[in-house]
Amino acid sequence: MAYSRDYIKRMIEQMGEFLLALKESISGDRIEEAREKLHLAYREALSMDPNTVRDLPDDMLILNTQMSRVGDLDKSIVLGDLLTADGDLHERTGEYDVAQRCYFKATTVLIEALLRQPFGTAKEYVDRIDVLIVKAEQYDVPFDLRWRIFRYHERVNRFADAEDDLFDLQDLSPGDDVLKDEGTAYFERLLAMKDHELLLGGLPRNEVEEGLKDWMGQQL
Repeated sequence: MAYSRDYIKRMIEQMGEFLLALKESISGDRIEEAREKLHLAYREALSMDPNTVRDLPDDMLILNTQMSRVGDLDKSIVLGDLLTADGDLHERTGEYDVAQRCYFKATTVLIEALLRQPFGTAKEYVDRIDVLIVKAEQYDVPFDLRWRIFRYHERVNRFADAEDDLFDLQDLSPGDDVLKDEGTAYFERLLAMKDHELLLGGLPRNEVEEGLKDWMGQQL
């Protein structure tokens, strides 16, 4: 479905009001009311019901909602906010499997939309992703999502966090030759950077060198 930019902007503004109303419904234990609001919001924003959005494969969801278009992150903000609210509602009601799916999908969609942009990392967008990573990491993060989180951390110059992600990936998929090469390439990219850039990323040069040594040692 195609949307005009003005329509999406209005939708984002209305989403703030919706999220506030939804939180009030949840805090007041008006759960059915919250579910109805969420269902209407999905229909209004995406012309899909919540179950369809939750069950649709991530790549298909990004494609169907045109969230992969370069230079336009607004649609992914709408979807991310909806899925986050959906996860919060189901976490409140103890439906943790649904909450997990919502958080994972929201994190995937937002990171993927950001990574597809040629440049730029708006603070508002990064803040959303950071909140979602915290929510997602309450659960066992699968390899594919951890890989996206690794790429995200490198994109926003959080090199120490990206290094931690790499070793988490190694634990999830030991002996993975592709991962071995990707990890080595990551450390080599860092070593090609200037000292002050590494410091700003939380990983001084000596720690990059030590990290590469540890990484190669684990591949033996």
